[in-house]
Amino acid sequence: MSAEQWFERCDGILAKIRTTQMEPIRRAADLIADAGGRGAGFHFYDTGHCSREAIHRAGGLCMLKHLQFSLNVDSSAAPKRTKEVSQRHSESCPSLDEELARIAVQRSGLAAGDVLLISSVSGKAAIVVEVARAAQSLGAKVVAITNVTYSSAVHSLHSTGKRLCDVADVVIDNCGVVGDAVLNVEGVDTGVAPTSGVAFCYIIWAVVAEAVARMRARGLHPHVYRSVNLPDGEQFNARAEAEYRETGV
Repeated sequence: MSAEQWFERCDGILAKIRTTQMEPIRRAADLIADAGGRGAGFHFYDTGHCSREAIHRAGGLCMLKHLQFSLNVDSSAAPKRTKEVSQRHSESCPSLDEELARIAVQRSGLAAGDVLLISSVSGKAAIVVEVARAAQSLGAKVVAITNVTYSSAVHSLHSTGKRLCDVADVVIDNCGVVGDAVLNVEGVDTGVAPTSGVAFCYIIWAVVAEAVARMRARGLHPHVYRSVNLPDGEQFNARAEAEYRETGV
């Protein structure tokens, strides 16, 4: 029974995306097509579970590049200093996240005229908001896939108090609920089954499909990956990537 309820809830959310989000999806596609026409870049940043969905996928764009960064510190506190160190970390984390985001964007392949698509369900994290702001400071356009209802119900961790949906140039709502999980199961004290992953896949491939169509309408030839499981997949993709490096689209 819960599986059927899950399907019903997802059906409703996907229908809502289709009927309410086509305008921002088309705007995002136009930005990508504009970038392709100039030989500019299309980048993707996601801190969570959808970080690999759109990268190097059959039917995906060669021009879509993954933005990834991290700061890993391998160090443990002395037993009698654990509380002191933990307090320092909790007090400094947001500002350090913002600084890390600014440095990462400056060191990244982003440039003026590029498009950066950011996926964040709540959009409240300091690092996500600052990646968007830093990209815009370089002259890039930011497209957000986020849960506007959820985001409106939570407090931003960014120093400005803004969330991703407040700073992005284009906002595509994944139409989910606060907390993401949509099912209530008797005996379970929290929601079950989040919808953001399904919604993200639905949205990102709609954006890509629309962008490809718009580039073709402008006379451009966007390079797209073929499945490596097909007999000529690897050779096709090697050729597509080589041609992408020549044409920029």
